[in-house]
Amino acid sequence: MPELKNHTQALTAALLLAATAPHESIAAEVEGPAELIAGGMPPAHVDRVKDVIEVALAMLTPEA
Repeated sequence: MPELKNHTQALTAALLLAATAPHESIAAEVEGPAELIAGGMPPAHVDRVKDVIEVALAMLTPEA
């Protein structure tokens, strides 16, 4: 994993990991840190990160 340089990158990585984790237990482990990171960010920035993750996931897992 690349070095995460700021809260935006850390939240992006956490949400992406939670969304793509092969097991629910792994996703659950990431939820707490993601909430903690998001709590230290302006809500508008958190919303932007969520939007980016949504688009990325849609591109990575197109519906058949």
